[in-house]
Amino acid sequence: MGEEASTSRILRMAEEGLRSWLSSLEEPEEAQARVLEKLLPSYARTSYGREHGLEPDMDIEEYKASVPPRPYEGFRPYIARVLGGDIGALLIEEPMFFGVTSGTTGPPKLIPITEADARTRISVMAKGMARYASYWGDPDVFGAACLAPCLPSRLGEVRIGERAVPYGYISGIYVELISRFTGLSLEAYMEKVNEIGPGTRKNDWEGRFRALLDVLEGLEVRSAMGAAPALWMFARWLRRREKAWPGEKWRIGMVLCAGVPHIWESYAGDLSRMYGGVLMEAYGATEGMFALRLDEEPYLVPFYDTYLFEVRVGKEVKMLYEMRAGEVGSLVISTPIFPRYEIRDLVVCYADGLYFRIPGRDRLRTRMWLSLSRFLRGLASSF
Repeated sequence: MGEEASTSRILRMAEEGLRSWLSSLEEPEEAQARVLEKLLPSYARTSYGREHGLEPDMDIEEYKASVPPRPYEGFRPYIARVLGGDIGALLIEEPMFFGVTSGTTGPPKLIPITEADARTRISVMAKGMARYASYWGDPDVFGAACLAPCLPSRLGEVRIGERAVPYGYISGIYVELISRFTGLSLEAYMEKVNEIGPGTRKNDWEGRFRALLDVLEGLEVRSAMGAAPALWMFARWLRRREKAWPGEKWRIGMVLCAGVPHIWESYAGDLSRMYGGVLMEAYGATEGMFALRLDEEPYLVPFYDTYLFEVRVGKEVKMLYEMRAGEVGSLVISTPIFPRYEIRDLVVCYADGLYFRIPGRDRLRTRMWLSLSRFLRGLASSF
């Protein structure tokens, strides 16, 4: 596929996706019902779905009554069956990748990524780019190169029957997916990243950064994407090497960053100074990309047209769009792979059903930090 055709294809996908996303924010209840209509036929074809009595024509209340929210541990036996060759235990098509978590917050998880799931992820990224391009008036982001420091997409392989399926970190898998679905040539960069491996020492990161700089040589770079710490480290490395920040070397408009909580408090100032452009915070995990900054407000807005969102507030599990400003809860997300997945991230609502933040994992210390932050803000406002 030629570069012009690739750009045209991704642009059409992005514009259609953006219209769908914006429409879903106006009518989230209808949008979430449509998402479930798309998910249920696939769920119903799996062993997991049959064991829970899932049917393609269920409404949301019937779906919720049939399937309890469960964390990854509840899906682990089904993933083990997939790895043993029983694809239909949880999936309706062969996995093309397994995303692996770092294990820093618990035992590592293997997340299957199918072709349909991969296309969903790319469509979400495309609509985010379209929102940036239209809202901030920068259509040149399409067709230009993207600065994307990442970890390996291929740490090894797992055998499923006669097939060898690669597994790796989601940041590298996203770069591979972008290359595969848009026609952009990033193979040489990912080969080098995969050769370096998963190390996090200074030399490991510098090797990845050199490979990235090589592939970007002579190209117009209009965006940067990646985990906030990786983008910060690359900028510092480039400054030492070339005496210039990324925003001085290239005309960067969009900085899409995710991967850690408290991006606005801990990284926004530095990244804006280093890269220039507009900071587009995203919320995602190895399981998917779920929310993005929408406008001038520094909050996350869910993709109500793509995933099904619920939230556990106290003892009640309700739809995320029913959440009210000031409420705090734990996210439950239905994806193309997982029905009612309790991702165990804490969510705070700042505007009814629309603006949110993810302060971290749903742990006692996160809730204590949140309570202390609110107390200090209230104390400061009294003076």
